[in-house]
Amino acid sequence: MSALPSVLGHTATIASLWGALSRGALHHAILLEGPEGVGKRLVADRIAMAANCGGASGELALAGITQRPCGRCPTCRQIAAGVHPDVMVLEPDTSRAAAVIPVDAVRTVIRQAQFHRYSAAHRFVIVDPAEAMREAAANALLKTLEEPPVGTGFLLITHNARSLLPTIRSRCQRVRLGAVPEDQLCAWLEGRGMTQVEQIARLALGCPGRALELGTSALEIRTGVRDALLGILRVELGEMFAYTAKLTSGGRAAWTPRVDALLEVIEDLLRDAVIHASRAEVPLLNQDLPHEVERWAQALWPGGIERCTAAVQDCRDDLRVFVPGKTAVDALLCTLRRELGPS
Repeated sequence: MSALPSVLGHTATIASLWGALSRGALHHAILLEGPEGVGKRLVADRIAMAANCGGASGELALAGITQRPCGRCPTCRQIAAGVHPDVMVLEPDTSRAAAVIPVDAVRTVIRQAQFHRYSAAHRFVIVDPAEAMREAAANALLKTLEEPPVGTGFLLITHNARSLLPTIRSRCQRVRLGAVPEDQLCAWLEGRGMTQVEQIARLALGCPGRALELGTSALEIRTGVRDALLGILRVELGEMFAYTAKLTSGGRAAWTPRVDALLEVIEDLLRDAVIHASRAEVPLLNQDLPHEVERWAQALWPGGIERCTAAVQDCRDDLRVFVPGKTAVDALLCTLRRELGPS
């Protein structure tokens, strides 16, 4: 039996990967794509464990509890702790101003991949997230990605595959990890002692990682952010500008989470407006505000939805290139006010 809990959801996808691994037919470069918090990094770690597990025997299977990886052997424990020398991780350099994977880090890993493996049967390079590589870094990876050293595989993780270079995508086997069914997610959250699980699961859009972040206290914070937004869109411009000044006060590290929360709330409201306007049989994320959702749907459908969605993306892009936070948020909220019209 395995000491590791089973991965939530993705049963068929994981069974396919495990089957390829057991046959020695696992692709040398796999692109794990799906929404943030759905479990892509967990699956990447499990692949590395399963390929190198020293504590399990027999054929790989995914039936309740997996036999391999065992979760108990030194290799599994080292990979789980992120300290195994043959599982290298490329992540954004947090010491730099921009959250990117620098080209120097890519070149270092490529150079290390040419050396003999320390102890594992299979070396893996995990790139998380792959979109953090700028063009120079991605190009530096291309040749090795196409012709990796024997015994070395690449596991690329992405929340937005379209942002990757086409040449990166074309060299990988693309594996999509979709949302976990709501009933499974609710049962999992209940098992962790959480309350309001239906609302949390719905807002998490089937992503366990996001659901954990949306614990009861975070749910209350999100509601506060949403209500403040709806209120500020109805006041005079001067009050709105005072709100954005407060929202983006302090250092960038302080206000970035506040702005991210605001952008997520706006995206959720736009999603609900689309569902209401199109009469789709999908639960609303903001079920407690049906009249507000109806107002957004009537004012924005269909062209305004597209313009507001583009404004949210423009805000994210501006923040990524260090446009002042207040400037970026002001532009977004002014677009929302214009598209929604008078209250």
